[in-house]
Amino acid sequence: MIKLKYLLRELEETDVSRLLDKIKNKQFKFFAQGDNSRVYEIDGEDKLFKISKSADELDVASIIVGRSQEFTTFIPIHYFDENMFIMSKATPLNNNIKQSIDNFIDRFKQFARHEGGEVSVFDFLDSDGARNLDIKLVNFLRALQQDINKIGIDDLDLDLDFRVDNVMIWNGNLVMVDW
Repeated sequence: MIKLKYLLRELEETDVSRLLDKIKNKQFKFFAQGDNSRVYEIDGEDKLFKISKSADELDVASIIVGRSQEFTTFIPIHYFDENMFIMSKATPLNNNIKQSIDNFIDRFKQFARHEGGEVSVFDFLDSDGARNLDIKLVNFLRALQQDINKIGIDDLDLDLDFRVDNVMIWNGNLVMVDW
């Protein structure tokens, strides 16, 4: 008897094959660009693919690929190969959440200047200066902290590119779309 989990994996492999065929046939359009990457939207799909030159970003993608149930604070990665990965497409943040993140980042920068050394957003979250933050943001950051610990890359917490442009909404939840 064929188990459901095998059918789901097979279905996923078929989807990935279809997406890779579309990429090979240049059925995509430019979507966005960062310092070390370019993102393309695959025609007729709710998926994007990203070509990156950032070793750190690629390291994270190679670990979280196919593990969206385990790493819920990162956009799901469906396929990874060397310098490219396919991910789900997220939606932009609303203005309230953007303001909460910007407020958090402003307060974090003040904290980092005061500490005078290398600190992470999680160090700030543990400090007295992080009081009265948006609870949804705090919950997301705590979950992100746990995911980063599970990933196990040294200093990822310090190197994390946490800013409003790198957080979006997927499946009703905040997720990192760039790190």
